[in-house]
Amino acid sequence: MASVRSILLSAGAALTVVAATAQPVHAQAEPVNLSPVKWAWTDSRNPSTSFINQAGDLPVGTSLDAAGKAHTRRSYLTFDLTGFKGQAVHLAILNSSETNVTDCSAAAPVELWRTSAIKDNTAWNRAPQEIERIGEASLGAGSWSCPGGLGFDLTEAIGVAVARGDKAFTVELRIAAAAESDRRLGRSVRQPRIVATGNHLAVASELKLQYPDGTCGTAAKHPTAGSSPTFSAKVTDDDVNDPKTVIFAVWDADHPDQRREFSGGTYGGGVYQASTDFSGYADGTLVAWSARGYDYTDYGAWAKTCYVTVDKTAPAHEPGVASKQYPAGNVPSGGPGVVGRFRFDAAGDPDVAAFSWRDMVGRSGVVKANRSGGAVLEYTPDTSGTVSLYVAAIDAAGNRGPEKDYRFTVRNTSPYGSVDVAGVGLPSTINLTATASDTTTLSYQLPDAAEVKLPVAGGKASGPVTFTKTGYVDITLRAYKGTKMIGQSKLSTVVSDEPVVQSAEFDVFTNQIEGKTGSFTFKPRRSGVVAYQYDIGGRTGRVDAGADGSAVLPYTADTPGFFNMLVSSVSADGTVSQTTQHYFSIIPVRPYVNAWNQTNWPRTDGVGISQRIEFGSQLPDLTGFVYRFDGGPETSISSNGNTYAYIDVTPAHAGDTTVIAQAVRADGSRSPETRYTFQVFSGPVVTWTPAGEVIINHPVTVTFRAALPGATLFRYTLPYGDEDLTVPVGADGTATVTYTPLSPGLDNILVRSVAADGTESEQRRQYISVMDDRVTVYAPWNEYNPTGGIGIPGTVGFYSQLVPNIVEFRYHLEDGPVVAVPPTPESTTTYTEITPTHNGLNTLYVQQVLPGGELSSVTEYRFLVGTATKVVSAQYPPYVWGGGAGVEGTFEFTAGTDGVVSFDYQFDYGDTQTVVAVNGHATVTWTPSEAGSHNLVVTGRRADGSTTDVTSQYLLVQY
Repeated sequence: MASVRSILLSAGAALTVVAATAQPVHAQAEPVNLSPVKWAWTDSRNPSTSFINQAGDLPVGTSLDAAGKAHTRRSYLTFDLTGFKGQAVHLAILNSSETNVTDCSAAAPVELWRTSAIKDNTAWNRAPQEIERIGEASLGAGSWSCPGGLGFDLTEAIGVAVARGDKAFTVELRIAAAAESDRRLGRSVRQPRIVATGNHLAVASELKLQYPDGTCGTAAKHPTAGSSPTFSAKVTDDDVNDPKTVIFAVWDADHPDQRREFSGGTYGGGVYQASTDFSGYADGTLVAWSARGYDYTDYGAWAKTCYVTVDKTAPAHEPGVASKQYPAGNVPSGGPGVVGRFRFDAAGDPDVAAFSWRDMVGRSGVVKANRSGGAVLEYTPDTSGTVSLYVAAIDAAGNRGPEKDYRFTVRNTSPYGSVDVAGVGLPSTINLTATASDTTTLSYQLPDAAEVKLPVAGGKASGPVTFTKTGYVDITLRAYKGTKMIGQSKLSTVVSDEPVVQSAEFDVFTNQIEGKTGSFTFKPRRSGVVAYQYDIGGRTGRVDAGADGSAVLPYTADTPGFFNMLVSSVSADGTVSQTTQHYFSIIPVRPYVNAWNQTNWPRTDGVGISQRIEFGSQLPDLTGFVYRFDGGPETSISSNGNTYAYIDVTPAHAGDTTVIAQAVRADGSRSPETRYTFQVFSGPVVTWTPAGEVIINHPVTVTFRAALPGATLFRYTLPYGDEDLTVPVGADGTATVTYTPLSPGLDNILVRSVAADGTESEQRRQYISVMDDRVTVYAPWNEYNPTGGIGIPGTVGFYSQLVPNIVEFRYHLEDGPVVAVPPTPESTTTYTEITPTHNGLNTLYVQQVLPGGELSSVTEYRFLVGTATKVVSAQYPPYVWGGGAGVEGTFEFTAGTDGVVSFDYQFDYGDTQTVVAVNGHATVTWTPSEAGSHNLVVTGRRADGSTTDVTSQYLLVQY
């Protein structure tokens, strides 16, 4: 019996419905509403009376009529399931709501039963037969509301009915038999409906043995297959947009319990295929197989069962191969492009069904064998020289026999040639050359065109050819001896209609000077050209063509720069050709001038700060420049054979500053002048003491120097301050302030000058690099994971930003003595070795001595020391080549913690050995049997059986 499920709804609640009759349901579609196609109710007081398809609500349970007589009623509904044919039901909810309840204080056990069909004479005495209870609910007392909603989950029950092929589904709504006579429980409900969704199942059909080529097969008549057959099946799904695939199953026909399944792979046109492994089956095994569709939501039904017999015995011999046109051996025959017939022979093997062949360049195929076990392949070699055809016999099961390597020699008869391409629609010239001396005619053939034959004179031929479109063209070339074609080849060429652009003055190899006049000549590479359109640096235009299709464009180089000229021809019919790109450069006649640092942020230039100015020119015979800076005298500067030169000047005022420059050539002539004006930053100049990078917590004296005249005060902001501060400007135009850096990094100072009339300069943003005086410690230990043990040294690194200006590092471990370590030259990190003296938490204290003898802040480095054993060997130190095969080594174990009574150790992960510890020490020996890498693992053991951390050493034995 199906599981019983119900859904209780609040009073008046009902699921939203969208249709009134059965209809096809699609995966992920909106739910549809199924109304009953037939309904009835029965009355115990009128046992022979039929109440079919009556309007109004449906009665359930026992209630009294106006005369006080009891009526017990049950209601029946039939739903049409034909719309779900071929589907999996994902949801089916029967829902309704009560319209009248006799007594809401009484709990009513309502049941839903699947029954036989409603008949036209259905009555109390002729009621549909109850088949299974499919839902139950308690209404009335204890419900959320009364009257209330009523719902039953029928997903499983209707799904089973659809799978069974039922066209209709009939249910009975009643009060449970034990309480049905209780007059308090009578009630009526609105006509129930079913909200449902479904998914069309994917259907597998047209099952076929794809490789070897065969049918589905029956148990009595079926194909054979080798070790790797391929099956195929077509999958369809009425839900068009559903993704889908196929699941195949294979099994020994005599052992269906050995069934295995696998999914399909490649597909096309709804046909899926997959290969499987038959190597586990013995020859002669009858294998059954089938397939079913899968839409990644539901599995369809299995298709019919197909059959195949396993045959893994391949043909034993190489096939025979022979050809009159291309006999085996080294004697050249035929030619590239000349077809040859090759005869294959099964050598008397009756199982051979076909022959597979392949050549050296990747071409391959299969030809079927005729009844006598032979076949003919027409094969055309495309190269001269030695050619191999590899041929193998194939039986009906797809088993391949050994390959025959049939080698023959192709005569070199292929013609070759070239094309002088004039363009599109214009006569080009094709030039052909014969390879074979007996060639009498050469020909060419364009795609989709007739072959054109040319007579040979002196082994050569030429003729006109006209191309009709641009792009790549493969031309077929052939050589003839009389009327017999003796050789063939392909000539590939590119057809372009880009116009020809020529200029005696302006090309990529000649740099002309601004102002140069000249012209461009355009020539057509397409028939019917009437004009040319061009683009020179964004300036576009059009020039008409003459009768011969050419045109001349005068040009004056009035703008310097590098140009990519774009030119296209225009035909009378409006066709625009491909674009020609023509490059040329124009040198500016005036020199280039630029002041550095003008685009920096924050600005770094200013009054009294050295400023670099660069001059440049591409003029030929350049010797240098003359310039005037900010109204000063004319000054000369040599370019020293370069195209540029520079000067360093010191601006004396803020604001506009002008440089006037001219380029000077070898003959003494000068270019027109360039007038270049730039803005000198007006923010105060900031310097500080000590200069350069400063140290945290050490006072810094900052000096402001005004760049604008008349400044009376500086308004500034120091690091770590939020408000503007002011300081008066001294008689020398400067002022000083002092602050102490509090953190490493970049300190930012903002400052501007203010005149008595309120005029303010630009604000300078000055960064000062602050170095940390604390030492950074790098060590093999950390504060979170115990490492090493007592007496096991570790290399510790001290990093300082102040190197090389410090005197030394000083450290002490716990309460131990202070140790001085000199800094390592030319390195920011100095390394030293430290040996822990106790387990658990350790603290290393580190300082550095600053240049003035002052001590820096203290760095406290906390770390946990483990309990690992210290291992020392003079012959085999870790990670160092030593000893040798057969050379004994001594290893001293020292406990890394107190209480160790013995050591367990292993060489090369062999048997564990134990040695007794005396005062935490022990010595063992080891003689390696071979050179190379080895491992030693040591663990200390305490009296209570607990163990220490593990020590692992990597040993290298010298060869």
